[in-house]
Formats: sequence, C-alpha cells, structure tokens
Amino acid sequence: MGLPTPDEGLLQPVNGYYRLTRGVHAQFGLRPPDPDGAARTALAEGADARHFEGPGYNACNVLDVVHPLWLSAHYSDKTRSHGEAWTRRHLAKILDRWHDGEGFAFAPDHPGEAGTPSLQGTEMWLATIWLMADYLGMSEAVGYRPRGIHRPEPAIDRAAQSSPRGFKGASRA
Repeated sequence: MGLPTPDEGLLQPVNGYYRLTRGVHAQFGLRPPDPDGAARTALAEGADARHFEGPGYNACNVLDVVHPLWLSAHYSDKTRSHGEAWTRRHLAKILDRWHDGEGFAFAPDHPGEAGTPSLQGTEMWLATIWLMADYLGMSEAVGYRPRGIHRPEPAIDRAAQSSPRGFKGASRA
C-alpha cells in the first residue's frame, strides 16, 4: 500500500488500504487488518488540507477516509469520537454543493472540468454521503442505499458463515 511521501503525505497508503479492504474484506465480510490503526491513519490523512481543501477536495479522497472509518467501526470504537467529528464536518461540507438538475461535481472546488457537476461526481458523492450517514447512525434519513460496487453489504458474507458476530455491512447503531 506504500509509505507516506513529502508530496502526497498519506494519500496513496490510505487509498491503497481502501482499495484492499473494499475489494477483499468488505466484499467478503472479513475483518480488515488493524482496524484501529487504519482508522487513526485515515484520520491523519483526513487532516491533510492538500486533499480536503481547495482543488484537492474530491469524492475519492473523502471516500478513502470514511470507508476505513466505517469499516473499522464494525470492530472497534476506539477512534469513534474523532471519526464522527471528522465525518460530520465533511458531510456538512458536501451537502450544500448539490446543483439542482445537475448533481455533484467530483471535485467541487476544482477550477477545471472536475469542478463541474457530472455523473461520476454524483455517483461517487452519493455513495460517500450514504457511508458518512451510516457511520453517524443516520443512513435511514438519506432515503437511498447504494447498490452495485458501492453497496455496503458483502457480496459473499464469509464472516457470518464462520462467526457469530459476522460483519453485516451496516452500522451497529
């Protein structure tokens, strides 16, 4: 997954963790490696203004932080209060970025094409918003549930087949 770099900080390691755990652990209902460490690292990345302010603020960067928080919360509450504070800030930040009849821009503060509402931006932000709401225990208020690649349920729930506390892919709240 990589190491932090001076130019990008923890961006690539956190993205790699998201890709690994989304593609394997969440897909099969398996416990991710070091949930507490992952949540702490995701929160450290979430504090890097290069990726969460201005043109670097985008749906992927927020998803890369919120998914590890959401997934880790199924196994531990150690970082929950810090994670909830981060998530509340970023949920509030994106909600007023909706453009009626157009959707969300992938990178709302980007001066170029990524700052224009698009199908990609709308799809990514809607999935990310649902995860943020679910992490905060209020996904019912959103009025939809992601399907396809962003669905919260495992494709095959191996953990539930082998463990009485199997991962169910939704908040414990």
